[in-house]
Amino acid sequence: MASNYDAIRRKNLKRFGTDIGRIGRMLLAARYDDRTHFIYELLQNAEDALSKRPNRTGKRSVRFNLKGDSLSVRHFGKPFDKNDVEGVCGIDESTKDITSIGRFGIGFKSVYAFTQLPEIHSGDEDFAIENYVWPKHAPYFDREHDETVIVMPGLNSNDCEEIEDALARMGPDALIFLKEIEEIEWATRNGSSGVYLRQSENLDDNVRRITIFGNADGLPDTEQVWLVFSKNLDTPDGVSAGRTEIAFLIEDDEVCAVPSSRLVVFFPTVVETNLGFRVQGPYRTTPSRDNVPSKDKWNLRCIRETAGMLPGVLAWLRDHDMLTVNTLQLLPLDLEKFPIESMFHPFFRETKRCLSEDGLLPDSRGGYVPGNNAVLSGTRAVRELFTAAQLAELVRGDPDIMWLDGGISQDRTPALRKYLREILGVKEYEPRTIPSLLNTSFLQRQSDEWLRRLYEFLADQPSLRRWAMDFPLIRLDDGTHTKPCRGGKAAVFLPGEAETGFPTIRRSACESDKARDFLRTLGLTEPKSPYRNELLLLCSCHSS
Repeated sequence: MASNYDAIRRKNLKRFGTDIGRIGRMLLAARYDDRTHFIYELLQNAEDALSKRPNRTGKRSVRFNLKGDSLSVRHFGKPFDKNDVEGVCGIDESTKDITSIGRFGIGFKSVYAFTQLPEIHSGDEDFAIENYVWPKHAPYFDREHDETVIVMPGLNSNDCEEIEDALARMGPDALIFLKEIEEIEWATRNGSSGVYLRQSENLDDNVRRITIFGNADGLPDTEQVWLVFSKNLDTPDGVSAGRTEIAFLIEDDEVCAVPSSRLVVFFPTVVETNLGFRVQGPYRTTPSRDNVPSKDKWNLRCIRETAGMLPGVLAWLRDHDMLTVNTLQLLPLDLEKFPIESMFHPFFRETKRCLSEDGLLPDSRGGYVPGNNAVLSGTRAVRELFTAAQLAELVRGDPDIMWLDGGISQDRTPALRKYLREILGVKEYEPRTIPSLLNTSFLQRQSDEWLRRLYEFLADQPSLRRWAMDFPLIRLDDGTHTKPCRGGKAAVFLPGEAETGFPTIRRSACESDKARDFLRTLGLTEPKSPYRNELLLLCSCHSS
């Protein structure tokens, strides 16, 4: 049985007066920067209605059809009843509870930017809404069983063109964070059309894989894959407020940067997060629902709760081989973009904490290490020369210290490298810093083979030659170490074909051509004549 529209009309006439038609456009319909924002309002209404269907079965689609001078929007959500009629005809009231997307009775009023007499046909209800708050009977509109149809009549040519453009721009992103709507379809009077389909797969507790397929006239077919991580959020009174969520875009099974990172309250707002992923939650918005007050206590709590999800999200990605150097670059790394006073600073703070303390940084062995135990080098030869055990001995005796992944370098990941060095305090070692690492005691404990590799490494570092001339790099046959030169002249010899009684480098420490070439640059030679070499050595000792 249909509601008593006359009774609701009289009630609203007493509540809002006769002048509501004049002031309604200023206060209700004209509050949106983009007139076509009504599309998202109607999607929100459909999502809420679909969540309230008694049996939760049936079609989960929303269809927009622009034909002639009217737009119709169809869905199979819970049919309207008297409470819904009163809610959609009210102002600042709604039958939606706190778990619903829409919290303002004025949301539906956005359609008045285009039409003066919207109609709703649902269940036993067939009515139009005059002057924003006055329902009146409308002729029956043909529809399927349990289908709701919203009609926006009286559109002019410019209106239709604007709506056509907005439908074409909507794209697959509108489906990412929805739970109920699985299909959005539209068709326009010029023959253009499009459809987007959403599939959801539960991968783990509070982890879903969302795949969105679609096509629109004039555009290539679309397939987007998202990993969505969720957390239930309660109000201070213990009432469920919905979910706060983090979504990563996946391409070729790898996490990649999102094209836009505006804050989402089920649908995008104008608030830029500067994150490389999407975040969504039940934030309090402005009445037009396109902005989010940054100082609101509830919104700040939502941000903290979402930021607090990051350690678990990154750990899940790590455990599923998806936490790569590229993934790290999507995190909030730039303090200038996340200053302490900003709304999104908790993301920066939580990222710093978990990357410092948890094993989330890819290391050179294919595992993960906390920033507190990490060292960095963009030079492969440095990482290959010093093992983790040697680093532990040289740097600070920490047995868990490890080189970070070699993909982190100034050339490839400048922002991440800067963050690791300046924010996390990760030490960086490059060829020029090797002299600060080495000491005689360490050299004496290394094998001949490692010493040979050190010589080969130094062969490619001409800038370190002056240091090498004055450091006890040379291992003699008796295992002791000495400087290669004394008084500017060679003090030892390279091993030759014949054994001599002169100070000679241990053969196994310089058996490669590259190692010998390096030692020759320090002035060392092989013995040629025992008498000549004896004279040279005596002269060298005398001059020193």
